[in-house]
Amino acid sequence: MKDDARSWPLQDASVLLRFQPVFTAQGQLHEYAVLGRSRASLWNGLRSSGGGAGLQAGVAFFKRFNAPIELSFEHALDVNAAGCLAERLCVELGIGLVNEAIWVNKQACHDGIAPLTVAASRITFTLPLSGRLSKRADVLTRYPDFLPRLRVRLVPSLINGVASEYGLLRAEGLQVQIPLGLSEDRPLQGRFFTLMERAWSANLQVVASGVDDIRDFAWMRLHSNLLFRGAAMSAPLSPECLDTWLQADSGAWRSFLACTTRYAS
Repeated sequence: MKDDARSWPLQDASVLLRFQPVFTAQGQLHEYAVLGRSRASLWNGLRSSGGGAGLQAGVAFFKRFNAPIELSFEHALDVNAAGCLAERLCVELGIGLVNEAIWVNKQACHDGIAPLTVAASRITFTLPLSGRLSKRADVLTRYPDFLPRLRVRLVPSLINGVASEYGLLRAEGLQVQIPLGLSEDRPLQGRFFTLMERAWSANLQVVASGVDDIRDFAWMRLHSNLLFRGAAMSAPLSPECLDTWLQADSGAWRSFLACTTRYAS
């Protein structure tokens, strides 16, 4: 899908919200990465809530379609700070756990705004590497040329038999930034293979981000268990563009496919 930036409305607050598709090696849509700034978009009807405004807007946008869409959201959490990391994440983003759902507008709810929730299993947070979140973090930090970051979920937990309002963070994946020209750089390819092996041995699913050259994608797609995100597959989409697509396709969000068959070799 092409979403020409020249056609985006200049005065519309929704230009601050973008959705970048994440694909499987076969070109099937796996999730949408929510890209948002601090101001809320016109799609959400919510007030800004610090770093979590983009997440609020993204969840509110997809709520309109009543579809079980998978989302990911990146946050520069200070993983070296003292205290519970799950609590820090929730406080900084203005979110909380209610049973097995994430209350994404928790801080704004006192203003008379209705609670907005989404199943916790549908949101993946991308955070800096930390030994507090993964025992293999010290090994993964040895690959700075790929800027590795952890993908984690916020899951329910009990404290003295009582459900925590913050839960705990569980590492489930690794996101790496792909250097341009990886398909032609043999030494870098060797480091990439080793990093992938170490991630998979830690049971971390890998997302290759920043895949902007189709030749790099063609080389990497031979690894069928990788996920891909980048301009070679799709540029970030504006809410207007994605809304038109989903409305036309009755909310069948996985119908958005990237053509990959011509890059099989």
